[in-house]
Amino acid sequence: MRDLSPLLAPRSVAVVGASSNLASLAGKPVRFLRDSGADVAVYPVNPSREEIGGYRAYPDPSALPEAPDVGLVVVPAQAVVSAVEALARRGARSAIVVSSGFAEVGGETGAAAQRRLREIARDHGMLLLGPNTLGIHDYVRGLPLSFVWYGRRAVSPDGGVAVISQSGSGMTSLCDRLLADGLPLGVGVATGNEADVTLVDVLEHLAEDERVKVVATLFEEVRDGPRFLAVCRRLRELGKPLVAMKVGRTSSGSAVVRSHTGALAGSYPALRALLRQHGVLEVADLDEIAPAVAAALPGRLPPADAIAVVTNSGGAAGIAADRADELGVPLARLGADTQRRIVENLPSFAQGQIVSNPVDVTAQSMQRPNALVDIAEAMVDDPAVGGVIVAVPSGGGPDGVRWTGRLVDLARSSAKPVIAVILSGPESDRLRGELRAGGVPVMSSPARAVEALQMLRRFARTPLPDATGMAPREGEPVPLPSRHTENSALRWLAEYGVPVCEQRLATTAAEAVIAAETIGYPVAVKISSPDITHKTDAGGVVLGCARADAVARAAEQVMAAAAAAVPGALIEGVTVSRMVTPVLELISGIHRDPTFGPVILLGLGGVWAEVLGDVTMRGLPFDPDEVERMVDDLQGASLLRGARGHKPVSKEALAQLVGALVRIAGDHGSRLRGIDLNPVAVTADGELVVLDAAVYTDSD
Repeated sequence: MRDLSPLLAPRSVAVVGASSNLASLAGKPVRFLRDSGADVAVYPVNPSREEIGGYRAYPDPSALPEAPDVGLVVVPAQAVVSAVEALARRGARSAIVVSSGFAEVGGETGAAAQRRLREIARDHGMLLLGPNTLGIHDYVRGLPLSFVWYGRRAVSPDGGVAVISQSGSGMTSLCDRLLADGLPLGVGVATGNEADVTLVDVLEHLAEDERVKVVATLFEEVRDGPRFLAVCRRLRELGKPLVAMKVGRTSSGSAVVRSHTGALAGSYPALRALLRQHGVLEVADLDEIAPAVAAALPGRLPPADAIAVVTNSGGAAGIAADRADELGVPLARLGADTQRRIVENLPSFAQGQIVSNPVDVTAQSMQRPNALVDIAEAMVDDPAVGGVIVAVPSGGGPDGVRWTGRLVDLARSSAKPVIAVILSGPESDRLRGELRAGGVPVMSSPARAVEALQMLRRFARTPLPDATGMAPREGEPVPLPSRHTENSALRWLAEYGVPVCEQRLATTAAEAVIAAETIGYPVAVKISSPDITHKTDAGGVVLGCARADAVARAAEQVMAAAAAAVPGALIEGVTVSRMVTPVLELISGIHRDPTFGPVILLGLGGVWAEVLGDVTMRGLPFDPDEVERMVDDLQGASLLRGARGHKPVSKEALAQLVGALVRIAGDHGSRLRGIDLNPVAVTADGELVVLDAAVYTDSD
């Protein structure tokens, strides 16, 4: 881990390129530092001025009275390299380059200059943030290392929330939103083009900062996948939720990202699955970040999947129930004692009735203002409930004040998360302020509250880091097949314990008949050639051969068709395999992601894969229990669990299949580009059989 204290806790700042016009881009940093009143020495650097903003100015970094902790570089792009070199020679411990015009604009000139900045920083042991960055905002000290500063200060000195963004405007706007929601923001960091200091460097530093409880990040690219996942595991180990938003999830978004920061967006589907695997609270919109941070900050995690909602608004109840159904979040079945306690707070006509969840107290709350909190307390005490949402239309009038203290006390004393929702606008700001001051997360939407509880539950369910993963394979690795045909691939996979269909390779029609007699009818006959990947397109597949003469004709037919379709292809013969009638098809395999390395894939096959893309992935290592969580990720998870009268897919069979792929990835991940198992048939008794496979290596 790199020590970033010169950047994040400087005692001296040199502003290289400072302007005497304090309203200009190059003058604002001096003005902001002066007006902050922070205990920091400020050294403007400008060869044409003796004084700037009340500070003595220096002609160049070599003339500075001391080596600064940080040099804030605001010169034009063409002068940046020489300015950074001068700072490095003076012994500056770090530099922040706000200037743009580097890799983000495209072209070799800017990219070469950015590489030179990295070389200077590494050669001199100097940290370098940027280029193309808005720098750092320290809201606790009121210290802006930037030309953008809105003058807002931390709402509390603890600085429990930190923001990291590769986008400068993303950092400043997100920080502004968090402060507006009364959250204890400590620092905001924009990493820009990341010539030296990266998102991962900052994450590693903040993970070990005892003041930081929650980290929010807005990122466009992960440049070091293994380190990123390692710091995600570390944050989970420390119980510090990471709220993350990936910019450039689509092809259009990726193109914008490349032009913005010079980043190259990787595989988002793999990233999304890996974020979930490591307990990261991923959101898709800026509006979702503050609610997620607010919910995570108290450090209370749901002990159960189900939630409970109490409100005096039928609309809020409906919104919460709808979102819970959409997300698959169960609404808790409240126990008998809980129902009794709830009924005591409901109108007389509700006596003796079964209480539903969400609970709508309607007008009763006007007669008994504490009813909402009494019911919420009963819900908190129910072991089936993982988290509670208390939703009200507004907080105007004295009644709101009357029950606020009780809700604060309940939230503080509960080990479970309690979230308040206030539907109205500014008229309820006083109530919002009182609840937030008491440590109660406050949101404006019941749907956001449901989403927040789901994310906290996922974080709670994420297993603590375990580097052992699935059991390693005993013995030496099985060498990769020299020729990549279906037959060779399936035989190789079988040696790792992958359940493959019974098959035989035949070089003639007569051998094909013998193979069919051995296996038993009906059989499938397919071409075997390392040069033909799409066998059906080449006329190389005949299914359902039930007699010897049909097998012989099929063998001759597919060999002739394949030779005609792909002239010059090496024809090894045909593969004769037992016909399997699946009740469901899956796909599985290994994909080598360019950023994160080998990932294991599992999903529904057939139309589910083609139309819905219903697949999930996991990075290495992971424990056997992760297989069940992979199933949870799938839209069609119920099909694997026995929907529509089918027998559930064997958990042992799934674990065997995925475990074999994990061992293969461990043995050959550096040489494999991927493995496709498609289809993986689910039989009537819930077992798995791989019917076709393809292996891709770097030599292909």
